[in-house]
Order: sequence, then structure tokens, then C-alpha cells
Amino acid sequence: MAKAKEVNKLEKLNEGVCVNFQLGYWGASAKLDVKKLGKDVPKKIVRGMQDLLDDKLLVKDIYQVLRQAKYLVTGNSLPFPIDAVNFVPKSKIKEIDEGLQELDEELSVRVEKLCEKYDTLRKRFKKKYPQYYQPNKYPSKDALRNRFYMRWTFFEIGLPDAAASVLDPAEYKRVQNRMLAMVDEMEEMTMNLVASQVFERLEKLHKQCVSGEGLHGKTVGSINRFLEKWQELWSGHVDDQKMKMVMSRLRKEMKKVSIDRLKDNEAFREETSFKLANIMEKIENIPNVQLKRKLDI
Repeated sequence: MAKAKEVNKLEKLNEGVCVNFQLGYWGASAKLDVKKLGKDVPKKIVRGMQDLLDDKLLVKDIYQVLRQAKYLVTGNSLPFPIDAVNFVPKSKIKEIDEGLQELDEELSVRVEKLCEKYDTLRKRFKKKYPQYYQPNKYPSKDALRNRFYMRWTFFEIGLPDAAASVLDPAEYKRVQNRMLAMVDEMEEMTMNLVASQVFERLEKLHKQCVSGEGLHGKTVGSINRFLEKWQELWSGHVDDQKMKMVMSRLRKEMKKVSIDRLKDNEAFREETSFKLANIMEKIENIPNVQLKRKLDI
């Protein structure tokens, strides 16, 4: 029985592939030269950053593309216990690959726009802030182009066929155990991701319901879209029954919720805030769930 369960767990790796995704970015900033602030500044405690361009709009435009690329990957995959790697279900491979290719082309266009204005922006900064101009902090145009990038590689991960493997039985078993641990960690990471993100959305709607202020269709829509993503992407990779029950109950409750009803019906709003609080409490009490908040360090 235990062996069959192990096989079923490892088969989850056959439901998709891994993607190694990396980004490169130049923020047009550098460490502040504390000497510029005067002799009396205590260098041991005063540190900081400074901009290298007074207009960073073109740099921000590039950042938006990179951000879209990152969201495309993370929003259509599962976290994986290897740095810079996510697990992509087979149904999402084409969407991610084609989307990244389009964004990579757009990245090149926006980087070239920055390069065209680069010399002008440097000269203007030097003229406007001569005391903060650090010529050695500016990359050449060729180096600047290389600073911005997105790279991705899909690869399969799984246990080699036992009959064809060059590993001896003991080593094969050790590899199998490592793979099982990896699948368990992927599921745990997925559950924590789902719990944290849905909790954050519920907390926002709960506060709006309690105060009766700031109620917005975007908040309700965000929860409903998340529930759709849960069904499509994550539910099959979370085995915890308590988490599944909480998400099932939330889906049931959200079918009754509309932004107009929340705004126009105070009794329904109070009832909804009570139910949301109860669901959030259940999420917090799920064993092994670690909620990650925005203020977590």
C-alpha cells in the first residue's frame, strides 16, 4: 500500500515539466558616495542609494515587461524546491513558452529605446546633479543591453526507469526517497502559497465588509479568479483534506456574493464578514500551514 502511494506521488512529476526562469535588470541606481555628504557624516551608520538618471520612465517601462514575464510563469505554475525553478503542468507549457517569447521581443524593443536616449539622459543627469554623477557606475550601451534579459529552459524531472538505470538498488532507493521528498515539499509549498494568497484576499474583503467602506468589485473578482486558478492549477497538488474543505466552502460562499448585494444589504454584509472571519480562522488553524504576509521579513 505504501509503495503504491509512493508511485502515485512520483507520477505527479509526469504531469508536467520544470522551468528554470531567470531575469536580469538594471535599476539605474548605485550606492551613494557618502563622501559627497560632507566630512561630518558618520560613514559607519549612514548608507544609501542614489539614482543615476533623473528620468527613469524608460527603465520602468522595461521593468513592467519583466514583471509581466515573472507573473506569467508564477501564475501558471507551482512552486518547486529548487532555486529559480517552477513546476509547469503540461496544459500550461505552450501558454508560458509563447507568452515569454512575445514578452522577450517586447523587452528588446524597450531596451533599444532606452539605449537610444541613454547618452542624453546621462548628460542631463551630470549637468543637473554634478556632485552625484559617478561615471564609473554607468555601463556601456552593450553592457546595458546585457543587463536586461529573461531566460527560460524547460526540462523534465523524474525517477529513471529501474530496469534501465545504472544505479545499484540502494542508490536507486536513495534517489527515489529524494524525489519523494521533493514532491512532498512542492505540495507543501503550493499549499502555503494558496493559503497565504487566499487569506490576503479574504482579509481585504473582510475589512471592507466590517467598515462598509471601500467595497469594490475588484476585491470580489480577485477572490473568484483565485478560486478558478485553484480548481485549474493547484487543487490536484494539495492533498491536505482540511485545505480542500476550506476551499470548497469558500467557493460555495462566494457564489452568493456580489458587490451590489454587499453594498445594498447591510445584514448580508455582516453575515458575509462573519463567514469570512470563520474561513480565515480555519485557514490559520490548518496544521503545517505557514501564512506569509507582506510584512514578513
